[in-house]
Amino acid sequence: MEDLSLHVLDIVENSLRCRARLVEVFVSEDVERDLLTVEIRDDGKGMDPEECARATDPFFTTRPGRGVGLGLALLAQAAREAGGEFHISSLPDVGTTVRATFRWSHPDCRPLGDMSATLEALVAANPAVDFVCEQRRGADTVRFDTREVRRRWST
Repeated sequence: MEDLSLHVLDIVENSLRCRARLVEVFVSEDVERDLLTVEIRDDGKGMDPEECARATDPFFTTRPGRGVGLGLALLAQAAREAGGEFHISSLPDVGTTVRATFRWSHPDCRPLGDMSATLEALVAANPAVDFVCEQRRGADTVRFDTREVRRRWST
């Protein structure tokens, strides 16, 4: 995957398959620290410690009938190739948090891509799921919360 927005799409689709009802996507572009951070949190079924430890193994998946699970492995690889880090934490019946950091100026840092189109597609295709999407660039922050949209439009 060339764009990080496609990685986000893949990870959020995993969250939805794991029965997430709330998915939060945070993107932080910190030019001063030369750091791009992408974090995805969900309230899905989560993973036990063994599953979490194996989650970035491309030959491990919890999906029946599939022999590989490349989404997390590819995002972890992209982060490390760009001089960054990858972390995943999860608790059964609580949810999962995936965090990838990238050195913004690193020659192997992939472009962010069209996050607005990615998030628009996810929201449109999953009307029963709540999404919080936040992008920070320096002092500027843009936040979108489907719960807030529903509250404002339902009155």
